[in-house]
This record gives sequence, C-alpha cells and structure tokens, in this order.
Amino acid sequence: MYPILFTIGNYELRTYGVIVAIAVIAGIFVALRYITERGVDEDTFLSVVIWAIIGGILGARVFWVFVSPYLSTYLKNPLSIFAFWEGGLSFEGMILGGMLAIFISSRAYKVSFRKILDASVLGVSIGYGIGKLACFFNGCCYGLQVPSWWPKIFPFSLVFTNPQSQCDLLNTPLYPAQLLNSLSGWITFFVLLYILRRNKNLIEGKLFVIFAYVLSPMLFLIEFLRYIPNKFIGLTPNQWFSIGFVIFAFVFDSFNKRYANKSEVQAQ
Repeated sequence: MYPILFTIGNYELRTYGVIVAIAVIAGIFVALRYITERGVDEDTFLSVVIWAIIGGILGARVFWVFVSPYLSTYLKNPLSIFAFWEGGLSFEGMILGGMLAIFISSRAYKVSFRKILDASVLGVSIGYGIGKLACFFNGCCYGLQVPSWWPKIFPFSLVFTNPQSQCDLLNTPLYPAQLLNSLSGWITFFVLLYILRRNKNLIEGKLFVIFAYVLSPMLFLIEFLRYIPNKFIGLTPNQWFSIGFVIFAFVFDSFNKRYANKSEVQAQ
C-alpha cells in the first residue's frame, strides 16, 4: 500500500504515524465530550489522558515486541524497540498499559476511575476503527493467504506489493485482517452509542464491560485470519488476551454492581 506518505530529503513521513495521530485526536475528542457531560473537569480529564496515552503507547509497544515474530531482531537492535512510529503497536498491550495508567492517574487526580474507563472505551473504539487503517497502509498485522476459491478482489483480499511495507508476503492475496479489525472498532463504537441513547442511567463502569463483551469476541475470531506465527496451546497471544479480557470484565461487572447497590443503600 502506501507506508510512506511523502519524503523530504532524508526525512520520511510515514502514513502509519499520521493515521495513529488522527485516531488519538478523534478518540480524545469523543471521550472528552462524554466525560464533560458527566461533571468531570476538562483539565482533569486531559491530565489523565496524557498519562493514559503514555502508558498505552508503552504497553502497546512492549506487548508487540515480545509477541511478534521479530523479537530476535528487536533484541539485536534494542533502539528499534522505541521506533513505534514505524509500526508495531499492539492494541491489547495498549489496553493493559492504558488501564494501568488510568487507574494510577485517576487516583492521583481524585476522579472516578470507572467514569474515566467509560469515557475511554468510547475513545478507544473509534480510535481503533481509525487506527487499524494505519496497519492497512503500513502492511503490518496482515492476514493469512486466502484459499484458491476465495475472491481475490478488494476488499475481500489484499495484495501488498510495496517492498517498503511491513508485509512479508508480497504479491500474495491475503485476508483483509486490518480492515476487519477496523470494522470491529466501528461496530463497537456504534453499539456503545446505541446503548447510551437507549439507557441514560447506566451505572459507572458498565460501558467498559459492554465494550469488552462486544469487541473481544470479534478480535478473537479475526485472529484466525491473521498471520501470527507465535501461538500458545493453539491460540495467539491476542486471543488469550481476548479471553482474559472478557473474564476480567465479568469479574469487574460483578464487583461493580455490588458497589453500585451499596452506594444506593447508603444514599437512602
């Protein structure tokens, strides 16, 4: 596709970095609108967001490096680990790093952790929908080779021809894994919006749980179409994360309901 947007002298502006930046801005805008409507100060929320972005990027890069097939290459050239703008960010690692940063910073700024989580998943959903297009242009996170009977036309198949892309299977029809991942983000985003419009009285933290229940199964299934050499007991690291994320959401929801009921009793 088009991994490099343009070149000026020795400077290359990569499409990946530009689209990821757009995704982050869109995600912040959506989350900010949600959170300010629920009484959280804009400056406080943006302070938490800054730490969430830092934690998310670090988590995304570290997770990617250790589960990618290029681990040995990164270890031979450790400085390349920090070149995240070239591609290679794990969404699952971003969730882990971002949640940890939100938990710590929300306590530091004395704002509701659950309310921040709800705002964050709205931003993450639309950000993922946009951000996965960066992988499409960059050639990373590509799919498996399609079978002979599969339609070999866009968007059912993707063929990467640019040697500057991060796809190792050039000139080969592949499943459109990046586009499917992007679609899963958009589906999740609109499901969350629909639920918000139908139910104005969701308890804090519930939107986060719904996010996990909606997005994780889609990510789990799409992984079967992706080229992921590293597997554990037949499943990819991302699939194990999806399973764990749903379990975590279930446990979180159980405790969250008890907390909400206890708060209602005390209020009465």
